[in-house]
Amino acid sequence: MQLLQVTTLLLSFLCTTHSASEADCDRWQDLDSAVVHKDGQVILAGMFPIHSKGIEQQLDFTSSPGKRRCRGLNLRALRWTQAMIYFIEEINRDPNLLPNITLGYRIYDTCWLVALSMRTALSVVSQPLKRNSTGACSSPAVPLVIGDSGSTLSMSISRLLNLFSVPLVSYFSSCACLSDKQQFPFFFRTIPSDAYQASALARLVKHFGWTWVGALGGDDAYGRTALDMFTTEVTRLGVCVAFRVIIPKLPSQLQLQDIVKTIRDSTARVLVAFATEEDIQPVVEETVRQKVMGKQWVASEAWITSTLISTTYPSLSGTIGFAIRRAEIPGLRTFLHSLQPLADPYNPSAREFWETQFQCSFNTSTPVGSMADPVHYNRICTGQEKIEDTETIYNDVSQLRVTYNLHKAVYVVAHALHNLLMCKKEESSTDKQQQCPDIYNLQPWQVIQYLKEVNYTNMFGDAVYFDEHGDPVGSYDVVNWQKGPDGRTPQFVTVGRFDSSLPTKQQLVLYQDSIVWQGGFREVKFLFIQAFTV
Repeated sequence: MQLLQVTTLLLSFLCTTHSASEADCDRWQDLDSAVVHKDGQVILAGMFPIHSKGIEQQLDFTSSPGKRRCRGLNLRALRWTQAMIYFIEEINRDPNLLPNITLGYRIYDTCWLVALSMRTALSVVSQPLKRNSTGACSSPAVPLVIGDSGSTLSMSISRLLNLFSVPLVSYFSSCACLSDKQQFPFFFRTIPSDAYQASALARLVKHFGWTWVGALGGDDAYGRTALDMFTTEVTRLGVCVAFRVIIPKLPSQLQLQDIVKTIRDSTARVLVAFATEEDIQPVVEETVRQKVMGKQWVASEAWITSTLISTTYPSLSGTIGFAIRRAEIPGLRTFLHSLQPLADPYNPSAREFWETQFQCSFNTSTPVGSMADPVHYNRICTGQEKIEDTETIYNDVSQLRVTYNLHKAVYVVAHALHNLLMCKKEESSTDKQQQCPDIYNLQPWQVIQYLKEVNYTNMFGDAVYFDEHGDPVGSYDVVNWQKGPDGRTPQFVTVGRFDSSLPTKQQLVLYQDSIVWQGGFREVKFLFIQAFTV
């Protein structure tokens, strides 16, 4: 409560000092942490973990702290940022969607840190002053935020944005707790709630006759809530949970050894894990290091399509789990290849990616500007290097699942704004709530009702709308990790589907003849002869 009061007082102070003086313009420059931005009549803010880890700051309280530093360029998230730009530019070219309105963007790097996510939210609601293309000092209208990528991050910033009725539309925050409209009244998402996934995974376990399973979860809202819901549902179906393990965010080697000892010593052959790629990876690495064999992994949507884990640890072939629905997005790969490290608008993450990927440095006095510490290479970049000649997670468009959710998020916002633009209410009404909003002077609260009412069919044939909790339909592919034709390269093979909008008996469909289990078995009975002892 005290934190909330302090935040409110701070924001009240910031908003009351908001003016268009040159001094204010310089002062607000420090608050705004946008990585890349482009002007428009309506600005969409996007939050992404472009770097995967934060670097601990050393504060001596004798001088102003420097900008927060991060490490570990996240190529998957970099792809998301470029995809958001691509979708916005696509909308701007569409004469039928938001005609005569140009969308701009402000993209932020949150580094998977609550502190940076909160700073971004603070920046958005305070509308920091910036110099526009004419040199004038102005404040852009940012009516909503698209983000964040993690449930814990979204919970934190949503509580702050609630104070100002700013809607948050997430593409990857799936915790069922975010469906609580008492706590998160202005939260929407295009990824299904984990309530669907936990129930569906429990039904999958029951379907294959597994009666003795181990369960793991990340130490955050996503992992803990999903683990609790899965345990409750799978127990109700008559399955016993051999152990429950919470994976620390920054586990020590001793903690990892203890977790893997629990896995190794348990007679449970099936391991169900609700965790992000970053959280589960060190556990998987330790199981491989200790040569733990014969365990069947069942993955949540946060890591079932992890190229990093599936390619690095081929012994996990046979892993099965629920994945967000995918789509083939025309033109995206070409756009990703068109990324330029020094182009306008300048994107420091693009330059960092370029220098890291091609192991070279640009011969320029312009600082990188990235949140990561600069790395200097002996070779000079020419800028003529070609991304299309490389194969990385950044330009891998074979599994556009989170990217597709982001597509839905950007387009659902565009459709809400379009409906707002087409408002035909009585102009004579004196009730502010009944008057048509002015899209050129838009207030965040005016967008909320239009988001609630969005209902359209997108270019991929999927119906896009929110239920009363701000959630979409629970729809997943069942994905199985299988070895490719070369016997080494892993492939994500769709072996079923789940759709919560269908009658209960039709929701889960499995193509069992297509599944390859851990160890290369085609039939589940050869792998899972359960030994249950009390």
